[in-house]
Amino acid sequence: MKKILILILLTTFFTACSEAVLDVAPTDQLTEETTWASPQTAGLFLNDIYNSLNAGPWSAVYQNLPTELSVDPLDNFSDNATYGPLGGALSASLFDTGSYGPSNDIFKPNWAKMYANIRKCNLFISRITASTFDDATKKSLVAQARFLRAYFYKSLIDLYGGVPLITKVLDRNSGEDIQYPRNSYAECVAFIQKECTEATIDLPAKIADKKDLGRATKGAALALKGELELYAGKWADAVATHTEIMQSKQYDLFPDYAGLFYSQNENNQEVLFDIQFAPIVKQRNINQYWGVVEAASGAGWGAVDPTQNLIDDYEFADGKTSAEGSPLYDPQNPYKNRTKRFYASIIYDGSIWRGKPVYTRLGIANNANQINVVGKAGNTGRTGYFTKKLQDSTFQSTPTNLDGTNVIIFRYAEVLLNYAEAKNELSGPDQTVYDAINKVRNRAGLPNLPTGLTQEQMRQRIRRERRVELAFEGKRLFDLLRWRIAEQVFSQPIYGMKIEEKAGKLVYERVEVRKVKFVASKNYLMPIPQDVIAQNPKITQNPGY
Repeated sequence: MKKILILILLTTFFTACSEAVLDVAPTDQLTEETTWASPQTAGLFLNDIYNSLNAGPWSAVYQNLPTELSVDPLDNFSDNATYGPLGGALSASLFDTGSYGPSNDIFKPNWAKMYANIRKCNLFISRITASTFDDATKKSLVAQARFLRAYFYKSLIDLYGGVPLITKVLDRNSGEDIQYPRNSYAECVAFIQKECTEATIDLPAKIADKKDLGRATKGAALALKGELELYAGKWADAVATHTEIMQSKQYDLFPDYAGLFYSQNENNQEVLFDIQFAPIVKQRNINQYWGVVEAASGAGWGAVDPTQNLIDDYEFADGKTSAEGSPLYDPQNPYKNRTKRFYASIIYDGSIWRGKPVYTRLGIANNANQINVVGKAGNTGRTGYFTKKLQDSTFQSTPTNLDGTNVIIFRYAEVLLNYAEAKNELSGPDQTVYDAINKVRNRAGLPNLPTGLTQEQMRQRIRRERRVELAFEGKRLFDLLRWRIAEQVFSQPIYGMKIEEKAGKLVYERVEVRKVKFVASKNYLMPIPQDVIAQNPKITQNPGY
């Protein structure tokens, strides 16, 4: 797929035919006629749709990026992390204050971009279906486009609930009514389920040719369908879908949790679907945005700071948290005796990063990484922690176009956790639930869960396991929303850890760093952008906005 990215770069994005008649056909563009002339040129159009895949919803943050590539990813809109520098962080200016609405929507670009992508899919499906390509080629191409269309629709309903379902190319000059009302959330879920189910018939179990890595497979379509069903509370369907993935034997956990996210291990056995990036051609910059501030270079922004609330949910090596009375917890050395998953995810006071210790404590001269407890402007850390997971220590925080690491969307650990949750909600914690969650825990260096848990006890253990296993992958906000616990979580203070040396000893003090205003009567859905409703009066606004 990295080769596909290069092809996209070399080909001007597709344009409609010009009304003017040219004596010489342009060699740097595909016309309407040449685009659909062969599977190869049609494939370039499909590559363009793949290139439009979004890692998280598109945000109105000043960089105009999908959240998981930006300075303000979705975990900043949860109790997992908080923004470092305040400038441009919508999680601070809009989400925390509860002041987002139809005219100042956090994710305003997402609606227009998803429907632009859906229109491309509709056009592609229409043209390929009507083409004279051989049957196998047509089925493969259409199946990929249907998967992509389902992906874009899910990116809409996760934020807004029901949206208009459009499956054909609309033409404002045709005279037909192109204004569609919203379908219900249930109708959208059923549509995406059907799209994914039918796409799996013609998608390969595995990618045979390395140049096609990143294309949709049966596993990718099932993972999308399974997450959709989990979010919708369709427990029996979610159990069946995730069981099909597990029984396919196509996937397994990558043995090294930290290495799972490194570029040298891309497309490993845990990855069901990822968005392809490549150095120079299509790079990402989270090493700069999320990285430690680093006094030496001053280039990291510290924009995604893990909270003490998240740290408290990481268990010690005995499988207990400090709140559960783990004897491995030492108040004078609280980061000792943690597990591989903690050390792979969190930069804490005294961590070694890029060969040097990072200190977040107060009292060290000229230390740009110390916790900012006084509201200092500029690039600072606000919690006493920085994000380590998803970053590559071989890249400096200075701007670079060399980080082409793929962004994983679906991976096998999530399949196991999704199965465990759905099965527990459906019928309680049987042995298959234990087996699924223990497999994830064992990879992290944790012991098995205690036996004999009730359904509610297992529910809480699964939720904690999801939180730490999937931290900084853009899942936590949607979990809080679908579990309907956001108002409960955000009613509690969000903490950081202030560390000072007093009388020759380090003193650890929890300090409040953030409050979030969450109104349960409206904030479980995002507002539909006002300009969308102005253009189409048939679309109704979500309640409370």
